[in-house]
Amino acid sequence: MKNYFKNRKILEEGHVYSKSMEHDACGVGLIASTEGKKSRKVVEYGINALKAVFHRGAVDADGKTGDGAGIHLEIPYDFFAEKIEITGHKHDGSEICVGMIFLPRNNYEAQENSRTLVESELTKSNFSIYGWRQVPVNPKVLGEKANLTRPEITQVLFKHNDKTLRGKDLERKLYESRRKIENKAIKNQIEGLYISSLSSRSIIYKGMFLAESIADFYLDLKDEKFISRYVIFHQRFSTNTAPSWDLAQPFRAVAHNGEINTFKGNYNWMKVHEQEMESPLFNDMENLKPVIQPGASDSAALDNVFELLNISGQPAPLAKLMLIPDAWSKKSKTLSKDHQQLFNFLNSTMEPWDGPAAIAGTDNEWVIAATDRNGLRPMRYTITKDKIICAGSETGMIELDEKKIITKGRLGPGEIIGVRIEKGKVFTNNQIKDFLAKEYKHFNSQIVELDKKLIIKNEKPIFLEMN
Repeated sequence: MKNYFKNRKILEEGHVYSKSMEHDACGVGLIASTEGKKSRKVVEYGINALKAVFHRGAVDADGKTGDGAGIHLEIPYDFFAEKIEITGHKHDGSEICVGMIFLPRNNYEAQENSRTLVESELTKSNFSIYGWRQVPVNPKVLGEKANLTRPEITQVLFKHNDKTLRGKDLERKLYESRRKIENKAIKNQIEGLYISSLSSRSIIYKGMFLAESIADFYLDLKDEKFISRYVIFHQRFSTNTAPSWDLAQPFRAVAHNGEINTFKGNYNWMKVHEQEMESPLFNDMENLKPVIQPGASDSAALDNVFELLNISGQPAPLAKLMLIPDAWSKKSKTLSKDHQQLFNFLNSTMEPWDGPAAIAGTDNEWVIAATDRNGLRPMRYTITKDKIICAGSETGMIELDEKKIITKGRLGPGEIIGVRIEKGKVFTNNQIKDFLAKEYKHFNSQIVELDKKLIIKNEKPIFLEMN
């Protein structure tokens, strides 16, 4: 904090900063490799970028309790293989699955019921459990309020008994298992159970600490074995809901800076869509309902729907265009016909979740950064010769050699930038939309335009003229 005030004073004296120009908003962004290789550098950049946007979150009077901060990154294979050995099991080379789970810290009965429920549902889904791991944390960096509400933070380590089950198929099995656990926890009135992540690909570390304390609180993050090809980070500024450990971000698919102004309508429409959901990819569609979990904030609800689209096979860029679409018109002369047809099709499948927004998200195949149709939240990006892309709410979040910068800029209204995680290839806004237009524009022919079918002539006014 001393450095913050010192630097702010320098900026004020240089007439490049004015307190009157400040606006409150979350800090969000991503760091990713552009060569498809996991590295410690990506993780350290992600942690440092999160620390750099700490000022975008509120701080309690105790000086240590924050609105929420966290990072989303890939599961480090060697790190967790070592932890499996500690449980007394031998890792057989199968996919490592990790659940990051919050339990009620002071209710031991609820803790035991939660563990039993998790183990029971995973076993029923043909998973074998290696064991539970208490995540090493340092509560001394927490404020009084954060510590009072701190959950018991644990990890369940397990595998699927079918070694051939990998990738999206395994993630779907994990998703359906998690939804069954969540629904049964509500039915059995088990309070305080929250699954931050349950995946074979990625894991989320988050909480109500200050952003600058994340690696001091979660000691795992200091381990050199913690490597990843991407990191999504988020510093929360709580507006519509009170701060809590479970509502800290990133969520499982997106980190969201903004508000959903159409939330009530989106929530009700999702209830309608639930009645029509059908897919052979899942054992029982009823396990996935309700899609939006009870008590979810607007950002958490957006994540619920985004995740469902991802897990059912829609790539992250397409899910973004469905939920947070561009501003477009059939009469537009600047928008290509292919893009018009794409947006027309997407508009017919899902209602827009409108409001100012900047997001960073992943489906574990893509990692993306994007803005809403009005561009009301900032998102800047930099690509370097060091095979790194950095995108976030501000520029200068991490120290980069200016001589090694290939390109940098900002995302305009409705724009998106993405990286294919496996290869590390960067795709620009137009490249992503051109690709998706080729894949999906043909569905546009299935849309029936009612305005052309229902022609109304000589319609009489239904109001009385005033004298």
